[in-house]
Amino acid sequence: MKRNILLLLTLVALSATAQSKFGYTSYRSIIKLLPEYSLVMVHLDELQAKYEAEIARSDREFNQKYADFIEDQSQFPDNIRMKRHKELQELMEKSIAFKDEVNRTMREARHEMMKPLYEKVDSAAMKVCVEKGYDYILNTDDRAYIAINPNNGKDITAMLKRELHIEQ
Repeated sequence: MKRNILLLLTLVALSATAQSKFGYTSYRSIIKLLPEYSLVMVHLDELQAKYEAEIARSDREFNQKYADFIEDQSQFPDNIRMKRHKELQELMEKSIAFKDEVNRTMREARHEMMKPLYEKVDSAAMKVCVEKGYDYILNTDDRAYIAINPNNGKDITAMLKRELHIEQ
């Protein structure tokens, strides 16, 4: 987001001194049309399912131990009750830490799996940029712009689709 704002400020400064010719498109919409995108999503879904299964198993184990503790706690001497309570706390903390690790791992996996797709679109955008004589290409996904003047900017989505051999 900060990068987009910096880019926008730079573009505003440049446009104040000269009339810019630029292209714009939504990277997300282009990437979702790539054949590789479906495969990436399948791999991410499979990885997510494995993590969710492990989280569910861990939650079942915790819930069973907690139920056993609640049911039997009155029968235990204080030191055993405290030991079991501590074990439950540790299990809960490990579960929370694991869920945080899963979220981080999934973000990293998504980034790594999507990277080649972004690079492919980057390359096609650069080619269109040079061929059409644009000063820059703007990614409209995060709406880091207020308005795009259609007299200076051109939606290059169709050009990118052709360059990437995506059926229209």
